[in-house]
Amino acid sequence: MGWPRMGLGGMALGWGAGRTSMKTEPPVRRAVFIDRDGTLNELIYSEEHGIVDSPHRAEDVRLVPGAAEFIIGVKALGYLVIVVTNQPGIAKGSLTTDELQRINRRLESLLAQRGARWDELLYCPHHPRMHARGVTEFVAQCDCRKPEPGLILEGARRHAVDLSRSWMVGDGISDVQAGRRAGCRTLLVTRLKIETIERFLSLEEATPDYTATDLFAALRIIRDVTADSSG
Repeated sequence: MGWPRMGLGGMALGWGAGRTSMKTEPPVRRAVFIDRDGTLNELIYSEEHGIVDSPHRAEDVRLVPGAAEFIIGVKALGYLVIVVTNQPGIAKGSLTTDELQRINRRLESLLAQRGARWDELLYCPHHPRMHARGVTEFVAQCDCRKPEPGLILEGARRHAVDLSRSWMVGDGISDVQAGRRAGCRTLLVTRLKIETIERFLSLEEATPDYTATDLFAALRIIRDVTADSSG
């Protein structure tokens, strides 16, 4: 028997965001949904686990080059910016919710120093498998862990977002898969040549609509596509 499917209770409002209406409204707004780790902030090397991973301490948070400029640029085009991030460290017991909040506040502060602000941050704390230090209440198959589209769908519901006019931007296959399932345009940010991973992306049903080598290039793509769509 599989784990019971869980809803979206693991999500949190973004710090610094305005009050969010929970009323159902016609989807009239556009948004850029964006991954956090590896897209907005740098991944770090974990000596404890011997892998490159998300930061588990606020002092380890470093911005990816172009992160602030990207947010400022897409907001100038009229998009909301909604961060959607898997945080399985909570389920694994390697990250507390308090530390996650400190990390998010640190990231928000670094962006704000450069004039950039997101509109909301949503996260999934779940993982489907129990680990040695796992937290039972967060071990589950859920609707919000990317590649499932739950975080995107909830962000769209909260902000009356038209997903067909919106984007999912990230550095991972699960970001592309979640965006495709939600009905967004998808943009994969990767330094790899797309030809080297094209077959793999196709097998995983994760072929993005667009690819960019960094966030500066990603902003140019969104700007050009938005201009063409408005013309």
